[in-house]
Amino acid sequence: MFAAAMALPPAPALPSQPAKELIGDACYNELQQREKKTLWSYTAERHSNNHIFLERVIETVDGPVRHVVATDGHPPTPAQIEGENVRHQQLLKNPAGRRAIQRQRDDDDKTMEELLRIIPEAFIFEDQGREGQSERIAFHPNPGFKPKTYEQRILHALDGIVFIDLHEKRIARLSGSLGTRVKFGYGLIGRVEQGGTTEITRVQLSPGVWKTSMEKIDIEGRFVMLKTINKHQDESRTGFEPVAPDTTFAQALNQIEEK
Repeated sequence: MFAAAMALPPAPALPSQPAKELIGDACYNELQQREKKTLWSYTAERHSNNHIFLERVIETVDGPVRHVVATDGHPPTPAQIEGENVRHQQLLKNPAGRRAIQRQRDDDDKTMEELLRIIPEAFIFEDQGREGQSERIAFHPNPGFKPKTYEQRILHALDGIVFIDLHEKRIARLSGSLGTRVKFGYGLIGRVEQGGTTEITRVQLSPGVWKTSMEKIDIEGRFVMLKTINKHQDESRTGFEPVAPDTTFAQALNQIEEK
């Protein structure tokens, strides 16, 4: 009996904590970082309208400044450089326009924070074991959860996989798809089509600090007021460097011009 027992494969290691609890810790830690509002610069490769744009991005207190370095592997033309300079100068001379952009970003941040708070209750989680330094967890809509906003209804329709870094308890990777069509006002107000996908990869920059290094979103739908929704985003980010926490839009433009 002893020899037979010794020959059996070892039992799989149990997760250190339940999947829902681990997800809750990861969402809490993300909210804690978002409160600190650190600024970074990085290089972004953005795919849009069958073109590939390489951009230098500097985050500022007024919102990000994006500077095109190359298009489809080629340096920008004089006309493109001139157009971008005009756009930057228009924003620089238009504080109201910058404030409007920042308000939109603040609204987006508030929505994201609200979604992070409901995630532990909005889904049923299934621990699928460890992969490297992360725990792989499947998530499915919790039928007992009642979303209160349009954004919550779209989030709640997702099925997917999330990888939680076990050392820092942070979301390292997430992929999901809309399992059903989401209707608003029985479809009269709007809808988001079934099959839309989202994929996000995060990278640790320093203890407690994580940033999104890859983001792919492919969602289609329609709202009465907004007409057709075509959210197609494909962007990867590398070369993260910290930026002074009080960096302004004008200071970022000066940094770009100096290089």
